[in-house]
Amino acid sequence: MAFLSFEQLVNKIDQLEEANILIAALEFRVFTHLGKRSLTSWALAKKSKIHPEGAEALLNALVSLGALRKSENTFANTSDSFRHFCEHSPQYKLGTVFLRKENRDEWSHLIDIIKNGRNISEDDDDDPEFRVPFTYAMHERSKKFSKALAQFITRKPVGKLVDLGGGPGSYSAEILKNDKSARAVLIDRAASLKVAKKILKNSAVIERFDFVPGDLFKVSLGNETNTVLYSNILHIYNKSENLRLFKKIYKSLKPEGRFILVDLFLKNNRTEPPDAALFSLTMLLFTATGRTYTFEETEKLLKKNGFGKFTRFELGQGSSVIEAVKI
Repeated sequence: MAFLSFEQLVNKIDQLEEANILIAALEFRVFTHLGKRSLTSWALAKKSKIHPEGAEALLNALVSLGALRKSENTFANTSDSFRHFCEHSPQYKLGTVFLRKENRDEWSHLIDIIKNGRNISEDDDDDPEFRVPFTYAMHERSKKFSKALAQFITRKPVGKLVDLGGGPGSYSAEILKNDKSARAVLIDRAASLKVAKKILKNSAVIERFDFVPGDLFKVSLGNETNTVLYSNILHIYNKSENLRLFKKIYKSLKPEGRFILVDLFLKNNRTEPPDAALFSLTMLLFTATGRTYTFEETEKLLKKNGFGKFTRFELGQGSSVIEAVKI
């Protein structure tokens, strides 16, 4: 493991400046106001309702970072800043923008939470105004992993798939594209399912989806299920909560049915991979009881509920899969 030098440590801290500059640009909708036009800092200040002096300093800093272009006294989007961060672009990343702005506020509480502990209720995130953009963010993130995950899962027949807390249904959709005989039941909050239906409405696989709104701990999972997908759910809950859901999932599966867990799993030293280790702090900030788990402790929890025949598969960027079988 390589250790950071003094200069590297300071550079990491100084990245806070760059992050705040970019978040300010999102907050004041700079990329949206520019669109496909070139504007002076004064014109942008008027549209964004910010101080002209601040607008000029911000725009010049964004050019310096490579997020905007400048020609004489006017500023314009780059191809990427327009495509992903202008609200008028078909590829606008609504969810990604929302989460980055949301995270700025939450991470400012890190020192207090480390000192005094969590102060989050389990009901805090059950808010449609939060849930809608969050679901879009999960769809945007899932594009990195959906094809690799679907290939891994569809190496065997999928049959009836229950996607538990599956948000936008992006992973299930890719799975159904690969396995033409599979069907999916997407279970999540009503606000998330509304987004999922919008995302999937033009997809051929939507005809093989059933949408079931409800609380994961209360809604029926049915029976005769062949495959259950548990994507990025494990880290939301503590051990006892996960065990309750594992027991419920076990009962719903046919013999030899597969339970697929996708998460940022840690090695036993809890410091690797880095994405998973850092994510532990994210869960401290954003959940009432959640944390990241090691591969080994997750498999021990699964064994307690009768699962075995574990297979691990790495997706990348800290994310991996554990496949367990009902035995």
